[in-house]
This record gives sequence, structure tokens and C-alpha cells, in this order.
Amino acid sequence: MIDSSKFKTTTLLVQLGNAVTNYRNVKMEDIDLTSVQSDAIIALLRRQSITATELKEHLRLSQSTTAGIISRLETKGLICRAIDKDDARKALLRTTEEGKKLEEPLKEIALDVQTCLTDGMSESEVCEFDRLLQKALDNLNQIRTGKN
Repeated sequence: MIDSSKFKTTTLLVQLGNAVTNYRNVKMEDIDLTSVQSDAIIALLRRQSITATELKEHLRLSQSTTAGIISRLETKGLICRAIDKDDARKALLRTTEEGKKLEEPLKEIALDVQTCLTDGMSESEVCEFDRLLQKALDNLNQIRTGKN
């Protein structure tokens, strides 16, 4: 029999990730985005333009999943592709004017999710929570990229 107390941290993190994704999806219904689509839009808003490969690496998703996200965002008129003036072989992804209008609602949703997530934590606990989450993420990313 599997003793779940031996991997409680993993179970809690998976449940937390699912809960955050679910909550974000509910909050974004009004703007017709999913959690991961909003992450893509946010990445574009931060960088002005990005290649599909850079977006894939930023989101840490497969190429096919990223391609699907890009396709849906293009269909919604939130992003567009443009040829890189320095390298015509590359297509750059950019937010459209409609995509840019999502910046404030996305910030509000992100703040709401973070507020709910850290409710009852002191400022120092939030800092420690963030530090530990980043450390755990860095550990797994090192394994993923083969840099361990």
C-alpha cells in the first residue's frame, strides 16, 4: 500500500496548482481566456514581441501545446505574427490592440489570485513562500533542462 504521507508535499503542490488554474480560469471567463492563454498574453505584453520558441520556453510547454495556444489567441484577434526585420525566417508574435486592452483586467485577476492564495500570511511569510516556491521550481527546471 502506498503511504501518501511520504509524498505529501508533492500532492499538496499538485492540488495547489490545480486550484490556482481552476480559480484563474473562472476569473477569466468574462474575458474569454484560459489561465495558460493569459500567461501567453502577459509574456507578450512584457516583451512587446516574442518568437514562438521563446514563448514555448517561457511557458515551459511543448511545441504543439504552444502552437495551439498561439492559434487560439490569433483566432480571438489578440495576437498577430509579423516577420522579424532582422531575420525573415523568424516570425514575431505581438499583441494586437485588442490584446493590449487585456493588460488591466489581467493585472486585476493576477492580484486577486495572489491575494486569495496568500490570505492570512504575514508579509514575511509571503516572501518566504515565494522564495521556497522559486527554489522548488528551480530544482525541477534544472532536471527538465538537464542542468543538474
